[in-house]
Amino acid sequence: MKILVVHQYYLQPGKSGGSRFNELARIWTAAGHEVTVLAGTADYASGEVPGKYKGRLLTREKDGQVNVIRCFTPRFEGSSSVSRMIAFSGFTAAASVAALLERKSDVVIATSPPLLNPLPGFIAARLRFKPAALVFEIRDLWPESAVTTGVLSAGSPLTKALYLLERWACRAADCINVLTPAFRDDLVKRGLASESKIVFVPNGADEAFMPSGDTAATRARLGWGDRKVFLYAGAHGRANALLQLVEAAKLLRDRPDILIACAGDGPQREELQKQADGLTNIVFHGPQAKAEMPAIVAAADAGLAVLQDNPTFRTVYPNKVFDYMACAKPTVLAIDGIARKLVVDEARAGVFVQPERPAELAEAIRKLADDPDLRRQLGEAGLPWVRANAGRTALAEKYLQILRQLPSPPHVQRGLPGLVKGLFDRSFAAAGLLALSPLMGATALAIAALDGGPVLFKQERPGRFGKLFQAVKFRTMRAGAESDEQRLTRLGAFLRKTSLDELPQLWNVLRGDLSLVGPRPLLPRYLNRYSPNQARRHLVKPGLTGWAQVNGRNASTWPTRLGLDVWYVENWSLWLDARILWRTLSTVLRGAGVSHQGHATMPEFQGEDGES
Repeated sequence: MKILVVHQYYLQPGKSGGSRFNELARIWTAAGHEVTVLAGTADYASGEVPGKYKGRLLTREKDGQVNVIRCFTPRFEGSSSVSRMIAFSGFTAAASVAALLERKSDVVIATSPPLLNPLPGFIAARLRFKPAALVFEIRDLWPESAVTTGVLSAGSPLTKALYLLERWACRAADCINVLTPAFRDDLVKRGLASESKIVFVPNGADEAFMPSGDTAATRARLGWGDRKVFLYAGAHGRANALLQLVEAAKLLRDRPDILIACAGDGPQREELQKQADGLTNIVFHGPQAKAEMPAIVAAADAGLAVLQDNPTFRTVYPNKVFDYMACAKPTVLAIDGIARKLVVDEARAGVFVQPERPAELAEAIRKLADDPDLRRQLGEAGLPWVRANAGRTALAEKYLQILRQLPSPPHVQRGLPGLVKGLFDRSFAAAGLLALSPLMGATALAIAALDGGPVLFKQERPGRFGKLFQAVKFRTMRAGAESDEQRLTRLGAFLRKTSLDELPQLWNVLRGDLSLVGPRPLLPRYLNRYSPNQARRHLVKPGLTGWAQVNGRNASTWPTRLGLDVWYVENWSLWLDARILWRTLSTVLRGAGVSHQGHATMPEFQGEDGES
């Protein structure tokens, strides 16, 4: 399988930060798959751009067996939201160019944040003659988390635009992967995606993280001595709220045997170091190479996982907790919600304190420092849990299984052919409504004069993916409880035979509810009667005419008609649409197949075992 990943923060060699896709790509390529990553040139934590990337739009390089295309990303100041936005935009533009050049992938994975990544992902997956499946991976709820942390204003035009972008990305993707179950619940609650479209492949622990008995060299290098070390490993940003660690350290000044060690970088590190000036029981080591982190975590006595006291963060659990558990280290957790459920309730690998409560945090640190048996008990509980539930290799294989099982074909009427079809549909509908308006007006007058009002008949019909829309036709029947044959008017029979009753549906085509060619829209109550194969007719937009309409129309049996619809879905092309349109002219002129024997149109569809 050829996999393309759009991930701005794919780690550069020797840099610190999250390595989820570095590890996934390594495992996938080792299994024989071809992986290409579109990544940024600016370092995630510092915003610095290495000299070898400067002045270049795209730089191709190798990370082991992984193909990496570094895309121009402007340097940014860690504490400046504006400069980060500029960096996001710059990467998106460069990655979009790279996406146009990478056109042979079988599947494209676009990760968020940044929320702009789905744009080059869409280009790579759709703007080509043979589209690829598109997976949208949500690692954090954007822009929601940016609003709740104060980075963005809730009512600003930018925030509204980002919410629209989030909605579009969810709709455009064939599959959405979320890193926590709470993200799935949020997407379903807001109507952004159905549960069937969402999968769950969480973060996990790298195999390099494991218990180690030889920690003296690491502790000596970091200057920890024989103190009991509580390690925070991760970003130093506003959302991380690390000031609570500094305040806890102040409350622990009477315990020289305890050290709070922070490894990582971010826009708040410099200010935090100023706040901690004069304290000897908290140290900021700065960014550490990813290769050094397993030894650093193994050398600590316990891990710290903290975030801002923010409702949005109740839906996340940071990757660091998996690393702590993989090294058999207990966690002091100042994050409520699903992180608390996972670490404390399920894995029983840590203790919980309310976020941004330094006194509670300091007390929890005291308790663990004074109770080696409790530390050992919690650490020993976390290790088997993470091996059973969050091993990176098992998660990588689970992800591959999902990619292999994406609906086939996932890309019906997408890509460049799909754009051409949509443009032709709307252009033809607009021209048709204009050119046929005299005929439509005359038809409306005839219905009003001969059969009375209303002139139009409106009814909900299922469109693509079963989404309901209101179809509009000229009325051909009288109201009443009689059978369709009895209610069909003489003028209505003529309109049906000549298909003039369908002309108002050009408005539905112009709106995008219908296509000119596709399976005819049937009744909503049929949706739960289809077999799984028959339901595939809804992978495309319904049409004014279709393959079934030029191969028997209503004279066919239901199994035959629905089978023809599915055949169209599986064999669609622009050329097939052209053939159907041409044959429709002949079918309409001959008035063939207007009704099923003994019925005004078709008998009720009862399902596979019912009416045929």
